[in-house]
Amino acid sequence: MGADQTYLRAQLTLVPGEIERYINENASTRFGERLEYWQKSISFISDAPILGQGTGSIRELFRQAATGQKGASSLLSDNPHNQTLTVAIQLGFLGILLLYAVWIAHLRLFFGGNLPASVGLVIVVQNMVSSLFNSHLFDFTQGWIYVFGVGVAGGTVLRCQMNGDETQAGTVLREVQERNGLTSR
Repeated sequence: MGADQTYLRAQLTLVPGEIERYINENASTRFGERLEYWQKSISFISDAPILGQGTGSIRELFRQAATGQKGASSLLSDNPHNQTLTVAIQLGFLGILLLYAVWIAHLRLFFGGNLPASVGLVIVVQNMVSSLFNSHLFDFTQGWIYVFGVGVAGGTVLRCQMNGDETQAGTVLREVQERNGLTSR
């Protein structure tokens, strides 16, 4: 078993104890903090479910909810650590519909048999899964990596489709290499 698997297993064994400490003692643990953020986020969403609280409202909402609290309940955050909750707080269910519509459109674009489609599919699925525990689409670096990754892979997939060459993964790459003199003729 590799060191990464051992570390992951050790961290996962801590989860029940951290959750129990959070529930019983209002202790500020890693997993307890996420539960606290998620619970507060759901209450913020229930206050304005359709159109949300407005962009930039998260920090103030968490500040107001933490006033007079102790332990994990007193934590301030500007990030609920879940992309769906982040969008829902600010834009409501309308925002969630738009977020999922974008993800579904990206998934549909990348259902194909070529390499660019596979790369695009990995980018979108990785983003969707990791968005359960992070809201990194709104973080500068991770957000732009997603934009460029989907943009390049999506553009390549569309170009292959336009050329009628959906099965050959390297066609566009070879064309770019030839155009830039990176291959021998």
